[in-house]
Amino acid sequence: MKADRTEESRRLLHSVKDKYNGPEELDIRKDELKNGIGKAEQAFVRKYPADSRLLDIGCATGRLCFALARQGYNVTGIDVAEKQIEQAAKFAHEEQVNVTFLQYEMPTLPLPDASFAAAFMGNVYCYVPHRASRIAFLKEIARVLHPDGEVFLSQTVLDSVLESYEEIYDDNHRRFAPNYETLEEGDGFVLGAPQYLHFFFAEDVKSELKASPFRIVSSVLEDDRFNCVLRKRNGV
Repeated sequence: MKADRTEESRRLLHSVKDKYNGPEELDIRKDELKNGIGKAEQAFVRKYPADSRLLDIGCATGRLCFALARQGYNVTGIDVAEKQIEQAAKFAHEEQVNVTFLQYEMPTLPLPDASFAAAFMGNVYCYVPHRASRIAFLKEIARVLHPDGEVFLSQTVLDSVLESYEEIYDDNHRRFAPNYETLEEGDGFVLGAPQYLHFFFAEDVKSELKASPFRIVSSVLEDDRFNCVLRKRNGV
């Protein structure tokens, strides 16, 4: 019997949630709080006046949210991992920082239309199973942004370490891939674990973005990191 694509997508997303709800990831994200906002993130946000409404997609425990809130922005952080959200809300209460944290289930965002000036999405795109679903998720992000809304997207890519997707199909992949029938080129699993991860080369990220409601305003590829600014297309 042909696999149910929706059900497999749900299982793959659940594997991501399990990873980020785990104690090791909670500790990692807690440690990241001290890092504050990165240079590229700061360069992106400086165009927006204080009190602008900003959205952090895949906020984890709130590193970026807290940094932005302390600069005067009105920040909402969302994540699929409820324990990350619980930890973030706890820190917000303890530090008396005004940030809204929400747990959500992909691909729907629990947010009104046109409610944010801009959004951040750092190493989140790779956790959405199936190309069509990733593009649909970008449409949902476009929905909650202002007509001229922008996204700062940052994604780890393979360009500096591998030459083809074939090299990701290792013993770890062969162990877990047989559990799914709808995997696509580049789909894989975190090293030594069953958690889903889509591997990208920068050009493939660009290809998917061109099929989305956004246009690429600027992009930079540095070693294993692809950063870009996206702007909603006219009429979206």
